[in-house]
Amino acid sequence: MRLAFLLIAVAVPIGALGPAEAGHYLPFLPPVEPGRARRSQEAGSKAAAQAEPLPPLSYVCPMAGDEDVIEDAPGRCRKCGMELKPIRLDTAWTCPVHAAVMKPGPGKCPIDSRELVQVTVAVSWTCRGTDVDALAPATCADGSAMVKKFTPRPHGNHNPQHGGLFFMAPDNWHHLEGTLPRAGVFRLYLYDDYTKPLPRDQVQKASARLVINETFDPATKTSKEISAVPLVPAQNGRYLEARIAQTTLPAQMAAKVRFQAAAPEHRFDFTFAEYSKEPAFDSVQPRPTPAAPPVRNEPRAAVPPGPAATAPPSSSAAAVSTGVDPGLIPLPIPESVPEILAQLAQRTEQVRRFIDQGSFASVYVPAFQAKDLALALDPHTKDLSGDRRKLAAPAIKQLVRSAWLLDAFGDLGNREHIGEAFEQFVAAEKEVQSAFGGAR
Repeated sequence: MRLAFLLIAVAVPIGALGPAEAGHYLPFLPPVEPGRARRSQEAGSKAAAQAEPLPPLSYVCPMAGDEDVIEDAPGRCRKCGMELKPIRLDTAWTCPVHAAVMKPGPGKCPIDSRELVQVTVAVSWTCRGTDVDALAPATCADGSAMVKKFTPRPHGNHNPQHGGLFFMAPDNWHHLEGTLPRAGVFRLYLYDDYTKPLPRDQVQKASARLVINETFDPATKTSKEISAVPLVPAQNGRYLEARIAQTTLPAQMAAKVRFQAAAPEHRFDFTFAEYSKEPAFDSVQPRPTPAAPPVRNEPRAAVPPGPAATAPPSSSAAAVSTGVDPGLIPLPIPESVPEILAQLAQRTEQVRRFIDQGSFASVYVPAFQAKDLALALDPHTKDLSGDRRKLAAPAIKQLVRSAWLLDAFGDLGNREHIGEAFEQFVAAEKEVQSAFGGAR
C-alpha cells in the first residue's frame, strides 16, 4: 500500500548507483573542506539541524515484505508479530530515472533536466565514516555535526515514469504503469517495490493480455471478455506491448497480468483521457555539478485538498509550496456539525468524480479527508438522542473503514473493487448524514 496509509524508480541499473544505493540509503554529505572553512560549515550545519523541525515518529515493521505496516504508536506488526521499529518519514525530490540524485526541494534533475518528482523517504542522521543511524541530529564523537541521511522506502515512489497510469499489484511487491503513447499502441511497464524496472528476464516471465471490450453482469459480478489481445515483450525487453485497433478518447481498457507462470492473475483498469506523454527533458544534457549533494525519494503525486479538486493530477502536480503530499496535510475541520456534514458531502462527490474519470490514484485524497471529517463528528454523538446515537457510531466506523478500502483499491487499480468500496462509503455517509440530521 502507499505510504499515505498513515502519514500515508527508477530506471537506473543497480550497479550504476554505487554502494550507497545498493544498501538502499543516500547519505546527504556536503563536501569536506579543510581548516576554518570546514569548522565554520559544521557549526552552521549544527545550528541548522537544531533549528530544523523533525518529522513525527512513525513505527514500521522490520520484516521484508511488510513495509506497508506503518503505525503511529509502538507495538507489534499486525502481519508477522515482530516489534515495530521507530522511523521518521519525510518527502524528498529525485530525478524521475536517476535515483542517485536526491534533493530537499523541487527543481530540475542535474543529469537530464527533467522536473524532479516527490518521493517518500526515511530520514535519519549519521557521522562520516560510521554506521551511526540516529533519529535526531546530534554531535559526533569528533565534535562535528551529524549529517542527514535519506533512505528510500518501498512504495515510496508511485510516480508514473513514462507519463502513464501507475498501480501497485495485490502481491504488494510488483508495480506497473500502463501507457497509451499513440493511437493503436498500449504499453505496460513492470517495476519492483522501489519502482525500479524489472530485469528483462522477469518481464519475459510475465504473461498478460489487454481486454478491449467486455460485458459485466452485476447480478453475478462476473465479466465476459468480448475482445482481447496479448501483451508481448517488446524487442528491447523493457515493457510489454499490445497493438490494438484505433481508439477514441477517453479510452477504457483492462490489463490482466500474471507476473510468473504459477502466480495468480491480477486485473488493472485503465482510463486514458489523453495520450501518454513521456516526461520532457532537454536535448542537451548538462554536466552534473560535482559539489551537488545526492538527493532523496518520493510518494505519488496527489490533488490539492478542498472542494476545487476536480481534475486528476499529473505526475508532476505535487505540492510544490510545502514539499508535503497534499493528501497528508490535516484538513481544517469546521466547528459546527452542519458545516462538517456539508464538507463530507463534497468529499463524497469528489470521490465519485475521480472514479468516473478513472483517476483511481487520486481517490485517496478526498476519501481520507472524509474520514477525518467523520471522526470529527464522533465527539458530537453525545448530543444525539439514543436512536440516532446508535445509528451514528457504526456509520462513522464504516465510513472510516471504507475510506481505507478506497485507498487500497485505488492503488490496485481494480474498478470493480473500487466500485464496491465506494458503495459502502456512500451508504455509510448517508447513515452519518441521517444520524446527525443532515439533508442530502
